[in-house]
Amino acid sequence: MSVHVSQSAHKIQLWRRLGSVQYRDSSLLQRQHLSSFSSKADRNDDLVTLEASPDTGVATLRMHRSPANSLSMEMMQSISGAIRKAESDRKIQSLILTSSLPSGIFSAGLELTELYQPDLARLPKFWESFQQLYLDLYGSRLSTIASIGGPAPAAGCMLSLSCDYRIMTDNPKCTIGLNESQLGIVAPPWLAQQYIDVIGNRNAELALLLGTLFTPQQALTVGLVDELVCSGDSSIDEMAQRKAAEFIRIPPKARVAAKELTRGTQIAKLSGNREEDTEFFCSFVTTDTVQKTLGSYLEMLAKRKK
Repeated sequence: MSVHVSQSAHKIQLWRRLGSVQYRDSSLLQRQHLSSFSSKADRNDDLVTLEASPDTGVATLRMHRSPANSLSMEMMQSISGAIRKAESDRKIQSLILTSSLPSGIFSAGLELTELYQPDLARLPKFWESFQQLYLDLYGSRLSTIASIGGPAPAAGCMLSLSCDYRIMTDNPKCTIGLNESQLGIVAPPWLAQQYIDVIGNRNAELALLLGTLFTPQQALTVGLVDELVCSGDSSIDEMAQRKAAEFIRIPPKARVAAKELTRGTQIAKLSGNREEDTEFFCSFVTTDTVQKTLGSYLEMLAKRKK
């Protein structure tokens, strides 16, 4: 019991400290990509593909890590590298994030085998990769559109939350949300705050407590997605291309300044607390209770595959 009390107290203190950090650097939206954190992949590889069209100003980042685009450390570094590659071309102004898996799954979230009985030397680097991916996508100078053609739970939801605009297929079997509590873990403060910012305090409070996965219609109602594409209508990729073109018509400097205004504070909070956030996560996820819950869940998944 004393372990749980200690962890809870630590969590409360972490939230308070994160909330007390003041936004000090108005150029963070552009500067945070200059982090010394190195990306393993800044090119197309077997995990992601970047298709850039300088003529239209739109790049498409396709995730294809079978079977479910789970976010391993290498997968996150590949996505970060592809984002930075797109940003390096000044002709590119919009980025569409989507999945090319036959199943349609957007992303199943963090790779749980990275968290269960983890390599303790690798675990902090894994979490730093997760933080960096969020900063790279959420703080991108590009207008970003999530084209969600399938389920997007947990960190899959993080990917969509980090984009400027979210389009989802209207299939009730496709759900989206931060459902970490169902696995005995909790979204980090910076991601929970992003959830609150997008769907409102009360909706986020209940959803985080219950680990709610929203259907597309529910997600549209609470504001978790901005638009639904019904079967028989234009394809979700076509809709994303049209939205990307709409964003491009906004003068780039004005668009970046507007993003900095609404996202700069959140970026500064995480950027100034990455080490503490990593320490807390590594301490929390390696507790006996969390490890037992993760082990049971992975065992259940293994039985389903048989």
